[in-house]
Amino acid sequence: MKRYLNKLRASFVSGMSWIILVCVIASCSKDNVSAPQDLIIYMPTGAGFNTADASYVTARNNVLAGAGTAFPVLLTRAFDQEVQVTATIDTALLSAYDLANKTQSPAFPAGAFVLANNGQVRIPAGQERSVDSLRITLGQTGDLDLSKQYVVPIRLASTNSSLPLSSNRQVMYLRVRFNRITTQLNGVPANRVVPVIINRTPNGDVISGNLNVTAAVNTAFGQSLTVGLRERQDLLAGYNQANQTNYVAFPANSFAFTPATVSIASGTLNAAAAFVMALRNTTAFVPGRSYLLPVGIADEGPVPPHETLGLAYLTVEVQLQNINPANPAPTGNRIDRTGWTATASSTDTQYAPGAPALAFDNNAATGWHSEFAFGTKPAVTFTVDMQSQKNIRGFTFTPRYWDYFGSGYISAVTAMRVATSSDSVNWTVQGSYTGSKPGGSATNPELRNVSFYTPVQTRYFRFTMTGYGEYAAGFGELNAFE
Repeated sequence: MKRYLNKLRASFVSGMSWIILVCVIASCSKDNVSAPQDLIIYMPTGAGFNTADASYVTARNNVLAGAGTAFPVLLTRAFDQEVQVTATIDTALLSAYDLANKTQSPAFPAGAFVLANNGQVRIPAGQERSVDSLRITLGQTGDLDLSKQYVVPIRLASTNSSLPLSSNRQVMYLRVRFNRITTQLNGVPANRVVPVIINRTPNGDVISGNLNVTAAVNTAFGQSLTVGLRERQDLLAGYNQANQTNYVAFPANSFAFTPATVSIASGTLNAAAAFVMALRNTTAFVPGRSYLLPVGIADEGPVPPHETLGLAYLTVEVQLQNINPANPAPTGNRIDRTGWTATASSTDTQYAPGAPALAFDNNAATGWHSEFAFGTKPAVTFTVDMQSQKNIRGFTFTPRYWDYFGSGYISAVTAMRVATSSDSVNWTVQGSYTGSKPGGSATNPELRNVSFYTPVQTRYFRFTMTGYGEYAAGFGELNAFE
C-alpha cells in the first residue's frame, strides 16, 4: 500500500499554484488503497480531502494571467489495453461540498469554466500515466464576480474500458480565486501622510523630511510595468473636508519628482528605484500656512493603482528656526543661576520624586522629571524665570538619572520647541530641538546642547517637550550661556 501512495506523491507537479493533479487509485475508504491487482480509476486528495486550489490574476475586471489547471491521470499499474477517461464539470455536486464544509458557494454560469478536449485523456497500453492531461481553463468570464471564490466540481464520468471508477475519489472540488492586482506606494506611513518641515534659519532654509517611496504591486505579474507619479491637487478639497484641515496647495513650480517613471520587473513586487520629491524655491512657502500636496500613481497601463495605497499626502510647514539643527555647544559664558525659578506642567511624585528647582542645584544626581507616560507621550512644558534680562546664546542640559528598586533609568528629552519671552505673556518661538537620547550616569553625565544662530534678549524661556524616553521628560541640570 505504501509503495503505491509514494508513487502517487511522486507524480505531483510542484511549483505551479494553479495545477491540480488527477490520478487513478483503488476504490476504498479515504486512507485505504486497493490491492495492486485492482485497477480502479480515482482522483488524489489534492490540497485537502478531495479539494485543490487555483488562482488567476485580474485587473480592471479582466483576467490577466493564469494558464489553467492540468490533470495528469495515472494507473496503479500498467494495463495491456489503452484506457480513455472522460471528466465533466458537474455543478449538481456543489450542494454536497457546501454541506460537508458548511459553506455557501456562489453559482457560476455555464461556460465560465471549461475542460479542454471535452474532458478526455488517454493512457496508452502498458503505461501508468496519461500522455495528455485533463485541462481546465476559463471560458466566458463576463458574468463572473471576480471578487468571489468559486468551487468547480470535476467528476470522472466514464471510461472506454471495463475498469471501474472510484466511488470516493471520483470528484475533485477545485476552489478558484481571482486575485486583483494593483500598484501601490510602499514606504508611506499608515495614515499616508509624509510630513516635511522647512526650517527657516538666518543661514537659509533647512529641510527636514521628504517624499521617498517605492512603487510596488500586491501580486507578482508576468510582465514588466512602467509606473509614473503625478500630483493630485484634485484631492485637496476632499482631504480638508474629511480631516477638518485648512491646507493650501503647494506654490507653483515648487517641487519635482525624480525619476519621472520607474519599472517593476516581471515576477517582482517592487521597483528597483524609489520616487524622490525635491522641493524647489522653498522661499515661496511662507510661515503660518500649512501646505498639502496629494500625489498618486498615474492610472495607466494594464494594472490600475490601489484606491488608497496608491496615494500619499505630502505636508509642508515652515518653522522660523533660530536653533542650529547640528546642536553644537553654545559659545559664551555660563550664567550664574542663583535665584532662578522654574515651573512644570507635570512632576512625578511617585517613582522618583524631584522638583523643577533641582535642575539648578549643580548636582546631576538630582533633578526633575514629569509624570510617567506609559503609552502616548503628551507634551510637557518646563518654564524658567532667570529674574532678569539676559542675552542668551544657548543652553546645555543633562537628563534626569534615577533609580527604582535597584534599577537605573534615564528620563531624557529628545524633541522640544523652545520659546522666549520678556514678560511671560508674549512668547516668541525660537525653533525646535531634535536630538538622540543621552547615556551616561549621575557621576558621568552626558550633555545635550541648544545653540541659537542669533543671541536672544530674554528673561523667560519655555521648553515644550514632545519627545522623550524612559517614561518621562526630565532635566538633571540646565544651564544657559551668554
